[in-house]
Amino acid sequence: MISCRSVYWVACIMLTTTACSNGSRRIDDPIGNVPMNRQRAVSRVDFSFRWPLSVGAGVLGCDQDNSILFRAQGVTYQLAGGTDGVAGIERLRMPEPSPPPTNPLQRMKQSDRMAAFASMTACAAHPSDDLCPSATLERFGLSRDEWTQIEAEGRERRWPPLAREYMSLDPLIAAGRTLCAP
Repeated sequence: MISCRSVYWVACIMLTTTACSNGSRRIDDPIGNVPMNRQRAVSRVDFSFRWPLSVGAGVLGCDQDNSILFRAQGVTYQLAGGTDGVAGIERLRMPEPSPPPTNPLQRMKQSDRMAAFASMTACAAHPSDDLCPSATLERFGLSRDEWTQIEAEGRERRWPPLAREYMSLDPLIAAGRTLCAP
C-alpha cells in the first residue's frame, strides 16, 4: 500500500527534477528575434495535466516587449501580449477534459449515450418538429427518465454539439513571464 506521504515525496522529487532540468534542455528551433537567455524548451512533462496544447513540446520565450511566445513545428504563436505578425495560439489549444460522469446510464455505452444526446439536441434546435424527440427516444430505446439522465450527463460533460471551454494558458504564460528581464 502506498501512503500519502510517499506520494507527496515522489511528487516533490519529480517537480524538483523537472524544475532543475528545464534550463539545460537544448533549443533546436529558437524563436527569432528573442535572445536565447529569454527562451527555454518546454514540454507536456513539465506541466503534467495542466498542459493546454495539442503539441507535446516547444519553445517558450519572452520578446523585447515582454510578450510571451511559443514556438512549435516551425511556427511561432502568441500566448500573451501583442507582437505583430505572430499567429494566435487558438489552433493548438486543447479543450478542458470532461470530468467522469456523476450518474451515467449504465445499460448504454458512452458512445451510444453521446449519439442520443446529439440527436435530441438537434431535435431541440427544430422545435416545430414534434415527432423528432419521440422518434429519437424510440430509436435509442429510451424512456423519458433515461433521456433526462443522459441529458444531465451530456450537459455536465459538455458533449457535442455543446462547446467545451479551452484549458487555461495561465500556467504556460506564468512560466513565460519568468523569462522576461526585470
